[in-house]
Amino acid sequence: MNRKKADELSKAFRLEVAQSRYSAWGNFYGLVQFYPCALWDRSGYIIFNDENELKIPGISVSKRINIPKRISLLNGYKYVISDTYLPEELPDGIEYQEGSVQQIKVNRYERDPKARADCLSHYGYVCRVCRIKLSDVYGAIAKDVIHVHHIKPISKIGESYRVDPVSDLIPVCPNCHAIIHLKDPPYYPHEVIAMLH
Repeated sequence: MNRKKADELSKAFRLEVAQSRYSAWGNFYGLVQFYPCALWDRSGYIIFNDENELKIPGISVSKRINIPKRISLLNGYKYVISDTYLPEELPDGIEYQEGSVQQIKVNRYERDPKARADCLSHYGYVCRVCRIKLSDVYGAIAKDVIHVHHIKPISKIGESYRVDPVSDLIPVCPNCHAIIHLKDPPYYPHEVIAMLH
């Protein structure tokens, strides 16, 4: 199950790796036999290009790879999955289960990473709704944590279109993004700003 999930995540996020491993908390992984290898936890991944990269403090390799303090604390870790992910942002083809009670499959709509980068280059990492920069609250660990919201939901367009990173996209913190999507169609950012006042 965990190998399949790791392979699905690596494919969904277009990682060019020979092997993938998954652990919900990043504590244990099966041995790595092929490189590059992506190790996944519930929030993101880290890639090791060869066995020498595994020889760092905090990792012990025997029959399993043991990373007791979680991979999210290692240099090179990429945070890509949030517990507050919105349905249209989840990778396609991955099935999510909780408590063996419910299974959900969702669509993923293509997003241009360059458009996101250009949006953040223009606006920075300050939420355009609540004006909070998460690194000011949580420190350096949150310096790259921000959502980029499509003013017109991409799921409603249904076809490829050219995104203007300044007029079509805005950075919003995860809290404000969740509030924006409490209804369908989503609230406009100015409506959520009004809620704050």
